[in-house]
Amino acid sequence: MADESIVRHILYLEGPGRETPYLSTTEHREVASRFAQPNGVWETTVPIAASVGVRHISNVELLGLMKGNGQGLAKWPSASEVSTARRYAEERGEHLLDFRTVNDPSTSTKEIFKKS
Repeated sequence: MADESIVRHILYLEGPGRETPYLSTTEHREVASRFAQPNGVWETTVPIAASVGVRHISNVELLGLMKGNGQGLAKWPSASEVSTARRYAEERGEHLLDFRTVNDPSTSTKEIFKKS
């Protein structure tokens, strides 16, 4: 298992998805590249994200929340949708960055990510 303090998070921006206070990331470059727009892979680390108040939700924590109908903030009316999301999170090594406590997520995103 990777050391959570140094995990590099790689993601793509402006891809499909719905507006949420969470940003899906992966530590697997090949996964990010598969979903990225051409030249759209960006990266950061947990300490850099934390330095501007962005919380890291590790893959282990995320998978722990995605059981049954979901636990805590992952609670959802459809257990089958939670199960599908969990399968994707497992396959893609997904982590989340949580922007709920950040005043301006767009500014924070610009501060923590660099072009890969």
